[in-house]
Amino acid sequence: ILAPSRAEVEAFRRKSSSFAARRDRAETFLTRPAVTKAGTAVRVQVNIADPSDVDSIDVSTCDGVGLMRTEFLFGKTLPDEETQYRAYRKVLEWAEDRPVTIRTVDAGGDKPVPGFTVEEGNPFLGLRGIRLSLARPEVFRVQIRALLRAAIHGNLKVMFPMIAVVDEYQRAAALFAEEKAALAARGVAQKMPPLGIMVEVPSVAIAPEAFAEVAFLSIGSNDLTQYVMAAARDNASVAHLNSIRHPAVLRLIASVAAFGRAQKIPVSLCGDAGGDPAAIPALIEAGLRDLSVVPAQLAMAKAAIADVSI
Repeated sequence: ILAPSRAEVEAFRRKSSSFAARRDRAETFLTRPAVTKAGTAVRVQVNIADPSDVDSIDVSTCDGVGLMRTEFLFGKTLPDEETQYRAYRKVLEWAEDRPVTIRTVDAGGDKPVPGFTVEEGNPFLGLRGIRLSLARPEVFRVQIRALLRAAIHGNLKVMFPMIAVVDEYQRAAALFAEEKAALAARGVAQKMPPLGIMVEVPSVAIAPEAFAEVAFLSIGSNDLTQYVMAAARDNASVAHLNSIRHPAVLRLIASVAAFGRAQKIPVSLCGDAGGDPAAIPALIEAGLRDLSVVPAQLAMAKAAIADVSI
């Protein structure tokens, strides 16, 4: 808004004051376990993009790390195994016995990496996430070895992004098994973590039964919503369509949650919607009991959960 009127400035000041008041009230929930009015427990974990993020988080205020992105490591040069190992170990040791879910590199789409990603006409539907990792196994194997070595230092879980068909999961899991055997043969300390997948491609949300062998499912609400609604999440012109509260998106989330309960496969959500107080009631109603949010949203998310009647 260029040159806002006095009335517009006042309106935004009122909104700012209202938000600050809600935020201050929410702070009282930060150190408490998250439960609804009916006493239903909800796990609230944090999303981090860099190991240094945990330096400012009191580990007792969260239930672990629901998403640790690894794209931060893939800058102008591809990271070596030791650099990755140290980054993963730092977060695992910070979390103590709480779970830390690390996502293998989700490069591509809106996250280009020099020397790794490729130029494409439609990168959101191209060679990104697990597709790129499987196409470049010499890069992927370095990350796998670092994760296997780091797993001995905490409660590690590993998930693969942009999975569309079960063959992708199986090929990635096979690479983990190969690298684990190679490390063991060299006498290197390592451990196989539980392997799960991101649910962000509609093919998985529509037919999750193909993935009964995975250790866990983590719903990536940002990509799932944009693919279901055919509305790019970075395009303001279609932002009104990009809503997780659309019945089509919520129905898919509910079906994935129901599949998880039936198969005893843990299901969580790590997209932006998990920290949105306006979306949290619908997510809990859809059957989710595990949300992961950015650290700044922890208190607001717990306060919103406390207002849910389920």
